[in-house]
Parts: sequence; C-alpha cells; structure tokens
Amino acid sequence: MSNGDYFSLITFNDRAEVVIPAQRVLDKNDLKLRVSAIEAAGGTEMATGLAMAVQEIRRVAIVRGISRVMLLTDGRTYGDEGRCVQIARLAQERRIGVTVLGIGTEWNEDLLETMAAHENSRAHYITSPREVTQVFAEELQRMYATFAQGVKVYVKVRSEGVLRSLDRVQPFIAPVGIGEEQPQTWIGNLGDWTSGDVHSFLLEVMVPPLPEGEQSILQLAIRYTVPDNNAQQQVAATTVQIPVVSPEQAEKNTSVDSNVKRWLEKVVAYRLQARAWQAVADGNIEEATTKLRMAGTRLFESGETELARTIEQEATKLLQSGTTSAEGRKRIKYGTRGLMGAK
Repeated sequence: MSNGDYFSLITFNDRAEVVIPAQRVLDKNDLKLRVSAIEAAGGTEMATGLAMAVQEIRRVAIVRGISRVMLLTDGRTYGDEGRCVQIARLAQERRIGVTVLGIGTEWNEDLLETMAAHENSRAHYITSPREVTQVFAEELQRMYATFAQGVKVYVKVRSEGVLRSLDRVQPFIAPVGIGEEQPQTWIGNLGDWTSGDVHSFLLEVMVPPLPEGEQSILQLAIRYTVPDNNAQQQVAATTVQIPVVSPEQAEKNTSVDSNVKRWLEKVVAYRLQARAWQAVADGNIEEATTKLRMAGTRLFESGETELARTIEQEATKLLQSGTTSAEGRKRIKYGTRGLMGAK
C-alpha cells in the first residue's frame, strides 16, 4: 500500500476491538508489529466487528477513493446474522464494497453469500492459510485497478420482446438481478470494474417472429462513473443484430457458437446446484440429489471432471444420509461459480 492509502484493522471474537484505527499507511513496520501481535481467542461476534469496520471507513471520509471491507472468518456468528446482512447492505449502499473470506469448513456460507449478494461484493472459499495472503493481495490489486464504478447495464428489447434472464459468465458465474425500468427496457447493476478483467454476459431474449434478413433485437448501453473524474457519468452503447433465416435454412444449420454453448452448459450447472441446495432446505432430498447429479453430468461433459466427481460423491452421500459434507458443499458452490474465471 502507498502512503496515500488508508488502512484499519478490527479483530472480533467474543467482542470486537479496533486494533489499528483508520490511518494513512506511513509507518509500515509499526503496522506490521501490531498485526503480528494478534492472537486467536473466543467466539465470532461478527456483526460488531463489521460495524466497527464500516465506521472506521466512514470516519476518514474519502470522497473519491475506493473503499472496501475485507472480512475473514473461520467460524459462525450466533444470534446476529440479520444484523450482519443489514450492516453489509448499509455499507454497500454507501459504495463500500464487501469481500468475505471463509477459511476452513465451519463457517456459514449461506450467511456470507447473503452478505456478498451485491454487485460490488464478493465471497471467497479459502482452503488453506496461505491462500489468505494471495486473496488479500488480489483484492488490493483490484482496488488499485478499478477504472469504472457503479456500472449499470440497460437493455432495450424491440417491441413485444422480453429479456428473460441476464447472467454474468466472466470473470465468474452469477445471475444479474434485472428490473423493467420502463416498457421494453431492463436495468441491472454490475458493480465496479477493474482493468484486466474480461466481462462476459449471457442474455436470454424472447422476440416475436421476425422477417428474414439482418434484424436488430436489442439496444445495449453501459453507464458508469470514472474515479477521480468528478463522478461524471460515461456511456457506451451498441445495437445487437442477428441474421433471421427461414425454418428450412435453420434445420440445415443447427450448430451453436462454441463459446455460447460452453457458457450455457456451465451456467445451467451453476443453476442446478443452486436449486439442489434450495431443495435440501425444503427437505426434498430426492429432488436435490437428482439436480446435483444433473449438474455433475453437465460438468463432466464439459471437461470439469474433478468437480463433477465431487458432485457425484456428495450426491451419493446426500441420498444415503440426507446431508452433505461441509467441505463438499463449499467446493461445489464456489467451484461452479468460478468455472469461467479459471479459463
């Protein structure tokens, strides 16, 4: 970090404590000594720690900077889950990103995923202590590399058309929440973008029968602000056209673009495993097992054999015992989300 950056550190166990108040990174040796003095103890009073972190960020009042809370936990918080989500949402509304890192297998992924369910937040599954350093470094680099904030996508579909769904497929897989802002126009929030990332999206659009020839099906616009540019909004727009052919011609050419096919297979696998966990929560073990195995088949056919084997093992365990292992569930959730980013 540079001398112009701010850093703060809060620890939380049975209570929360501000170890390093928000300050410029001037004396790195002193900061490292204070970090090295931390010792693990007590429980996991997450909400209080999170509230203190947000308070420290707001205390320095950086108007044009990039602000982020990085929350690291190896356990569960009890009795204050709702408050954790509430604090995360308040931070996100103030353009403070939240990165949650769960280490080991005992943390509550449902809670951390809910906290990170925002376009400017992320969740990571940490399988070993050394990964913590790597993820922290990557997150810091992303903050330095942010070139667009508050990115929003506007999709205007031609008359009588409908935008059925919008999924991000790179740099990770996740559905994008969309709302119809006005007739035929949908809007979705995409968060902050960093240089070096390739952003790809899969849109499912329904349009009425169209005459043969090149046809415009939708207009796409990206709106965003640039840091340190007086928050002036920038716009990039394009029109999406497709060739419309007769049914006879379509029957002769049934091939699908290889990229679209690959994206769709993995998005479907992600959706299937998400529905499987919902079925588990509803007590429908048979349905959950079926959906997990369907997701595994999709992944196996697309070359993701290791993840497919994990899914098959957990599906068998689920059918036999009514539950999955904590580690297996996390590997499936975060493995399917990162499918495209790993390519």
